Amino acid sequence: MAQPYAGFWQEEAGERPLQPSFSGREKADVAICGAGFTGLSTAIHLKEKKPHLRVMVVEKDRVGWGASGRNAGFAMRLFGLSLEATALLHGVEKAKEADRYMREAVAHVAHMVEKYELQCHFTPRGMMTVASTPGELRQLEKEMKLAERMGLPGFRWLDAEETRDRVDSPGYRAARFDDHAALLHPARLVRELLRVALEKGVEVYEDSPCLEVDLRRKIFRLPQGEIQAEALLLATNAYSGFVPYLHRRQLPIFTYIALTEPLPPAFFREVWREPIGIEDFRNYLHYYRPTPDGRLLFGGGDALYYFGGRLDRPTHPSLYRYLQEKVRRIFPQLKEVAFTHHWGGPISATLDLIPALGAMAPDVYYSIGCMGHGVALTQYNGLTLAELILGEDTSRTQAFFVRRKVPRIPGEPLRTLVAGGIRRFLRWQDRRGERA
Repeated sequence: MAQPYAGFWQEEAGERPLQPSFSGREKADVAICGAGFTGLSTAIHLKEKKPHLRVMVVEKDRVGWGASGRNAGFAMRLFGLSLEATALLHGVEKAKEADRYMREAVAHVAHMVEKYELQCHFTPRGMMTVASTPGELRQLEKEMKLAERMGLPGFRWLDAEETRDRVDSPGYRAARFDDHAALLHPARLVRELLRVALEKGVEVYEDSPCLEVDLRRKIFRLPQGEIQAEALLLATNAYSGFVPYLHRRQLPIFTYIALTEPLPPAFFREVWREPIGIEDFRNYLHYYRPTPDGRLLFGGGDALYYFGGRLDRPTHPSLYRYLQEKVRRIFPQLKEVAFTHHWGGPISATLDLIPALGAMAPDVYYSIGCMGHGVALTQYNGLTLAELILGEDTSRTQAFFVRRKVPRIPGEPLRTLVAGGIRRFLRWQDRRGERA
């Protein structure tokens, strides 16, 4: 199957032997649709707990072809839109619970990297959230004070000098440093999870789209057959629109990335002195980081919903130009830099801006709503989903966003109007912060 361009990470990771396509009629203990972080992590944890289970994973395209292989590679603790938004919409105690879950998620990724010797350029050096305008500074100070009142560990305040000692941009006024964060190579990580899953006996099939889900009989129907299982998992996140229940509860929102050519070593000696990731403090934040081969990856700035939930927009020329201009404003040293790659893909967003996982029917499970911060979240959700599937009662399965009632999103054209209204409000807040 010819694939639309999925980005630099997949390109850099190179070719690999493909898994076979599925054909026939088979029975499994657990069948999983989606071979990204969520699906593979769940499969691995199921086999860790119950090695005798027959676990089958079907993937529409290639393993890691969706967000798991295209993202910026931040394993981080951010839950939903922001700490303040989560506390406002869901209460302080639930915001504290969510933060604890996300800190555990980052630690879980580190544990899995060490346990299975996952070769993915894992760099657990933390990250900065920077403020570059008076408005951003006030909001970041407010969020930092909220974290202090809630007793959340791992945050440190950096003044302008301390911030620029780590990464030197003339616009930086201050930053919040978070110890609970790491950088990694997402495409290599998802391939390593594939390796572990196969070693444990998980059956993985590529070029095997799930065309229909029979919720009552627990069947995945594919072009060349079907799989019936004791339990099903839809690990499809933003690509869940083919399932009516999930189509009504999440939106696929596109975010885009630009990538420079390899930068001179002097840039990393004199400007970007620590191997950390950076985000700014906006709703439509910018996220940026160095790559293992010495490039600068820069993404964000906007997030777009396409009418009907279209999933075929891997590039966006005007946003590509915007991202290049933004890099040159933040780092005047790079005013002559060339850009070599541009790509994007959809994230899954719920109406109340937080994740959701649970069951849509007896023994039919799902995971959606990662809000663009899913590298650590999805892998930890894999453990939570394995526990749900096996009927285990743990602190994870009791989390408030697990097995919750997810607000429904109307159909078109109201979906586009709702998405556009939310986008305009969040962009207005960002513009107000920039002017302040």
